[in-house]
Amino acid sequence: MSALSLTTVVARRDGFIEAEIDDEVVALSIEHGTCYGLNRAGSRIWNLLASPARIGDLTATLLTEYKVAPDVCEREVLDLLEELRVEGMIEAVE
Repeated sequence: MSALSLTTVVARRDGFIEAEIDDEVVALSIEHGTCYGLNRAGSRIWNLLASPARIGDLTATLLTEYKVAPDVCEREVLDLLEELRVEGMIEAVE
């Protein structure tokens, strides 16, 4: 599995039931019976991934919505997306 980069396009995988509670997403994997909770920033990223998106575009959107340094935003988005990929919640698409 190659590393994610700002040019990688990612998308949510099917098989999750989700609910939003106080602006935070809770997603349940139907296949594994595992529940995932995302904080507000993570929930925003999850919602942006309703359609496949380039990671660089995600960070650009987040930079307009949050007060964060670009390098910090990029690193944290890449870290979160890698965690979501390891958990099987998202995948890189071609």
